Amino acid sequence: MKKLLFALAFALLFCQPVAAKTNYNVCFNSLDADVDGRMSKGEFLVAFSDGDTSVFDQADTDKDGLVSHEEWEAYKTSQGFENHE
Repeated sequence: MKKLLFALAFALLFCQPVAAKTNYNVCFNSLDADVDGRMSKGEFLVAFSDGDTSVFDQADTDKDGLVSHEEWEAYKTSQGFENHE
């Protein structure tokens, strides 16, 4: 019985779904919901509800709390994404 329980626990451990990696290769215009030319952290979280806010922080190179189109494209380039303005 112990062997059966161990085998079941082992199978369940390795049958967990793999977390999908968020695709950040997104056009800036689709992220700038209020069309002010800047993406706020709120807009980022709406677009990437499962996203990592450290991505926003990395993209915000001037640390003003907003990501410009240029900053977003520079971030995507640094990650090896294709340029989709």
